[in-house]
Amino acid sequence: MSKSQVWDETKNEFRILGKRHALIDVQALCDHLDSLVGVPVAEVIIHNHEFHLGKEDAERLHKERQQAAIRDIIDLMIESDRLSGTGLTSVILPDDPSQPHSVQILNPCTKATRGAAKSLLLSYWAGALSYLFGEEFDLRNVAVDETQNLLKCDLVRRRV
Repeated sequence: MSKSQVWDETKNEFRILGKRHALIDVQALCDHLDSLVGVPVAEVIIHNHEFHLGKEDAERLHKERQQAAIRDIIDLMIESDRLSGTGLTSVILPDDPSQPHSVQILNPCTKATRGAAKSLLLSYWAGALSYLFGEEFDLRNVAVDETQNLLKCDLVRRRV
């Protein structure tokens, strides 16, 4: 295991970047939440949770590594995605700040363009970039490419 992940057998704990994790069937969780409260409400609930989690993780990593560049923080968060089984995430930051950022997840653990599953993977990144760039980001153009097994979206600056 890398230094980014730690398995403590005496406590039966698995930690990634200092945070404890547990394995769950995320697709089943998302499907169940969608059926309990409806797809739009489930999407909002998970969006709010993941958006704030992304912000909190970015802030914590930034405080731990105050000299780190934004790209370095993003790369640590990408490593966390990889270690946790989310998928193989890439975050593309455009040279032109007026253009959207892009998130692509190859082999995502959930694949959906709506509902809890959509928000579970993508809203985290909207929150993280919102903290790192000091302005709110929203998801746009969410798509699943089944042939490439790819979930992708644009993150655009929220208009006030």
